[in-house]
Amino acid sequence: MNNQKKKLVVLLPAFNEEELIGETIKRIPRKIIGIEKVEVLVIDDGSTDKTIDIAFNAGADKIISHEKNLGVASAFRTGIRNSILMNADIVVTLDADCQFPPEQISKFIVPILNNQYDVISGARFVNEIPKSYPRTKLFGNKIFSKMVSVVTGQKFIDTQTGFRAYSKNAIMNISIISEYNFAQEVLIDLTFKGFKIGETPVEVTFDPKRKSRIVRNIVSYSYKATGTILRSLLYHRPVMGFGLFGAFLCGLGIVAKIFTITGILPISDFLENSLIVLGIVSFMMGLFANIVFKRHAFTERELRLHMRELENFRKDDESLK
Repeated sequence: MNNQKKKLVVLLPAFNEEELIGETIKRIPRKIIGIEKVEVLVIDDGSTDKTIDIAFNAGADKIISHEKNLGVASAFRTGIRNSILMNADIVVTLDADCQFPPEQISKFIVPILNNQYDVISGARFVNEIPKSYPRTKLFGNKIFSKMVSVVTGQKFIDTQTGFRAYSKNAIMNISIISEYNFAQEVLIDLTFKGFKIGETPVEVTFDPKRKSRIVRNIVSYSYKATGTILRSLLYHRPVMGFGLFGAFLCGLGIVAKIFTITGILPISDFLENSLIVLGIVSFMMGLFANIVFKRHAFTERELRLHMRELENFRKDDESLK
């Protein structure tokens, strides 16, 4: 384990969580081996109840409030920015409803402290599945975890979990654009950037009376989550994304020509040729988008390196004083 003491920031996105946020904050361990300081950061996403007051009285070190409800992805982005400003070495994201017993944090972050992984994601339902947990949500979890696994080339058990730990290097490189849910997008983003991501089984409690803040409608969630995964694929692997779509269109055009030639199903030449041309255009768009992404990634990497150099300069300056 790294002997240098580090600072841990526990990030709690919250929206109308007055019922359990106080208990969650109080149960967060403040003394952890290898951690010099633990601070709790609450991102109030436009709550209309007493979430802010209860969080403050329970011992939250910093509370940032959105004027209106912007969604969990926006709350996460706000939390990451403020965690960086708080000079966090490790950030743990945790649901404010005590779904994940906070006492797990001490063991949960060990792989980060040992520099084994850049990100640790809590895998639910590995050891036990709560009897009252909806089977439709469990099935959807498996489907989306499989989709992310296929896209990234790394097997994930649970890609919807809100319990994760990030190293400083990881939080400095997170780039998400979703306004809805960040869970899958962060994994895709950091995996494609070469960060080491691991999963570990975690305890979870489920209250069937509590409604999910994200999965309010399974159809709407499925549509938005699928869109987020496909958008992430196009952003990070545009040649693959546009290329597959282009190949699909060209394939349809070729099949249409075969049907016309064999007399199985006559199709207009215009439609056949249009499908093939659109397929070629789609592939060309992928090549162009790839150039744009590479340039963006280079600029982003240079900016991160510059920020790291400034931070090292600041630390050296403080040590001289």
